Amino acid sequence: MSNTNETDAFSADLVSGLAAFDSKNFTMAYQLLAPLAAQGSAESLWRLGMMQMNGLGMVENQPLGFENFVHAAKQGHAFAHHMIAVAYMTGEGVEKDITKAIEWFEKAAKFGLPGAMYALGMLYEDGKEVTKDLEKTQYWYDQAAAVEA
Repeated sequence: MSNTNETDAFSADLVSGLAAFDSKNFTMAYQLLAPLAAQGSAESLWRLGMMQMNGLGMVENQPLGFENFVHAAKQGHAFAHHMIAVAYMTGEGVEKDITKAIEWFEKAAKFGLPGAMYALGMLYEDGKEVTKDLEKTQYWYDQAAAVEA
């Protein structure tokens, strides 16, 4: 089999897996994406992580979902960075650690994700788990607004 045929099959399975995920057919999405995730597909790893963290089409397994986010993030998947931050912030799948959450939200913000920027702004505005810092609050809200403009 040529590499072109393997690439075409990989792409077709990925497109089909993403379509199944987006249409909330999580059983089919898992069947199509799991083999691709095993081959290291960042998008597949992230989607499987989402299903595992939230029990979508399977029994919830937050630690495994977190692990898949980490594997996807190592490949530069922006939303995986964001979800690692959320996991650290909430303690889902990993021990809660607000310092690590902020580090990961900052990494996600470097990808231009306004959600990560807003999360940082809210954390600094709220001042419950980190020292209240209105300067950082404004900075992150401004960054998010600039991305969305």
